[in-house]
Amino acid sequence: MSAFVAVVALMVIAAVALVIYPLLRPLPAVAKGEPETKKAAPLAFALAVVVALGAVALYSQINNFPWHNPTAAEPLPPGHGSMGAGGSMEAVTAALEARLQKEPNDLEGWRMLGRTYLVSGNAAKAASAYEQANSIAPSKDMGLMLDLAEALVLTEDATVQPRAKAIIEEALASDPNNEKALWYQGVMAVRAGDTETAKRNWTKLLESNPPPEIREVIANQLRELGVDVPGGPAAPAMAAAGAGAMGGGMAAGPAMGGGDVAPTGRTIRINVKLDPSLASKLQPGVPLFVAAREPGIPGPPIAATRISADQLPATVVLSDANSMIAGRDLSSVNDVEIVARVAFGGTAVTASGDLVGRAVQKKGGDENLDVVINQVQP
Repeated sequence: MSAFVAVVALMVIAAVALVIYPLLRPLPAVAKGEPETKKAAPLAFALAVVVALGAVALYSQINNFPWHNPTAAEPLPPGHGSMGAGGSMEAVTAALEARLQKEPNDLEGWRMLGRTYLVSGNAAKAASAYEQANSIAPSKDMGLMLDLAEALVLTEDATVQPRAKAIIEEALASDPNNEKALWYQGVMAVRAGDTETAKRNWTKLLESNPPPEIREVIANQLRELGVDVPGGPAAPAMAAAGAGAMGGGMAAGPAMGGGDVAPTGRTIRINVKLDPSLASKLQPGVPLFVAAREPGIPGPPIAATRISADQLPATVVLSDANSMIAGRDLSSVNDVEIVARVAFGGTAVTASGDLVGRAVQKKGGDENLDVVINQVQP
């Protein structure tokens, strides 16, 4: 801080000097016999004071650095300023947590912390942060309430789903075209087996003329529900409740099947097997989704494909050629989590009773990865 003040002081002195120098310098007579122009010392002094005080006043108005509490200027999450040195999500989260311990009434801070938790894959903590933000909001903010509902939906905690449902219904009563509310009401409807509500909501979203990448995501979901949407065959859709869509910057590129393209770049050969103890739960014709994502990061998978569970055991190949997100492929991340899921509901939305297996491939590791489906979704 002292170095900064010293630099500012020098700059002010230089500015003052430039202004008052002509006023302190006597000017020679223009014509012979006329006296020299006297120094304008009083005016010079007045301008020096005005420039210096004006600089302080202007800086105090436009500056937002918390000089009384410099630690409050710690780095913010992406989209809210610099992430600072290191820039890891853990560091950003820790900085926000520390900041909010000192300033618990910082509404925007709690909102940012909620979004940071959500991006980090911790929906439960995100819900707590949004609860705090809503509790200190001066008036009801439906956008902030929907942020809370989004986090509650993504926790997949059955005890909090009624609250999320109530918030979403209130939002739709106020604005029947609210995109986030329409999306998550559809997600909850699919979980409950109410595909008609999901079809109606997501069709309405398509009719709102969303950006092309969002349109493709919605269209994929509708095709999975049996809706005939123009534009191509059903594509592998998003995994795990459409986390972050319609409010978290979701984007998708061309969806790829396992054998539709030749592998390029980083390639993972996934040997998918079913734990024998779960064999009795399989049913003929049930789809099997295999998706690659960055561990702990919600949203659409980096790459995905769909086969039939009848083909188990099977080898599925995912590579950079299967990228589902523009500008993001397997080579762009370090660890990759592979999730194989037998979807009894027939859709890319995770449902209770689905059979799931997971494994992580480290960057630079063996391209052959074994995934055993050995868990039942609660």
